[in-house]
Amino acid sequence: MEDQQTPTAAEPSPQTQADGAAKTQVDWSEGGATLTLIAINVLIFLAMIIRGVPFLSPTSQDVLGWGADYGPLTLNGQWWRMFASMFLHFGIIHLVFNMLVLANIGIFMESLSGRVSYLVLYFVAGLGGDAASLFWHPTTVSAGASGAIFGLYGGLLGFLLRHRHAIPPETLKPLSKGALTFVGYNILFGLRPGVDMAAHVGGLLTGFVLGVFLVPAPSQQRTSRYSQNVIALALGAALVLWPLRALPKPGDIIGEFSQLEATEDVSLKLYNDSLEKWKAHQLSAGQFADVIDKQILPKWKAQRDAVANLQRLPPDQTKLTARLVKYMTARDEAWTLLVESLRENDPQKLTRALAKMREADLLASSAGAGK
Repeated sequence: MEDQQTPTAAEPSPQTQADGAAKTQVDWSEGGATLTLIAINVLIFLAMIIRGVPFLSPTSQDVLGWGADYGPLTLNGQWWRMFASMFLHFGIIHLVFNMLVLANIGIFMESLSGRVSYLVLYFVAGLGGDAASLFWHPTTVSAGASGAIFGLYGGLLGFLLRHRHAIPPETLKPLSKGALTFVGYNILFGLRPGVDMAAHVGGLLTGFVLGVFLVPAPSQQRTSRYSQNVIALALGAALVLWPLRALPKPGDIIGEFSQLEATEDVSLKLYNDSLEKWKAHQLSAGQFADVIDKQILPKWKAQRDAVANLQRLPPDQTKLTARLVKYMTARDEAWTLLVESLRENDPQKLTRALAKMREADLLASSAGAGK
């Protein structure tokens, strides 16, 4: 039994110290929500693998089908993607690293703030990251728990801003180390093309704002925080409604490019097969011309117009779209000249058609199209 000391005016009572320490030390028995979040993330990833999603490096299209955040879909009514994307990851490395960090900071923050406030902080910060992503990179496919995890660190910073000495240094030291590792990894990972750092910053800032008033002081009773949770949930609702109502809806570049690839495959296969039949005298010049004019060109022109009409794209995607439209126009002109040469038996137009086809092939190579 420890010796009992009489508290003085300059010292808090042992009961007060115990109450404060109880909320500033990691309590693993209060980590149920964190462990549940980790389990859900892992189970969803396993389900993705079972359904054929690559284990190490899934593509944007792979994750998009499972609910990743993507402006052209999210801003056109599929708002649920802002939630679903928090549980999706781009491969096993992305998942494992995020879950390890979540176990580190999550259980501490859950112990500090209480289960309900912790879940509110986690999800609202994640929505803040998604909203930032939709604002800055609306045509980027984003997924992962990183925005929400950044929000937990932001919440801790917001808490420390008001209660600077509430957490002992020995408790903060491992959390600080984990934070530096997490931030460093995400900075390096964020240097890869297509990685959305806006979601990380948005989650961090949202978590910081919530941490200022949502995470309680050691002396505050958890049962008295109903109003803070309601305000935080209102913020979360605003973070969903604001992008849906205020942000412009970008063109679905992924959808149109996928459709273009399918149209190109079908069109070039039909053209090449018909060309071989014409050379083998299995098709007349008029029949070959009809195949191009009636079966190939209408779908090709419609797809080119769809790509050309994509709006509100970032500069790099706008340039790529322009190159593809130029390629498709050259292919269109080549086939049109070929149809005219076949119907008119005009060698000069045939020569021009062949030159235009070579030009189209070069444009296809520079634009990443063509077979």
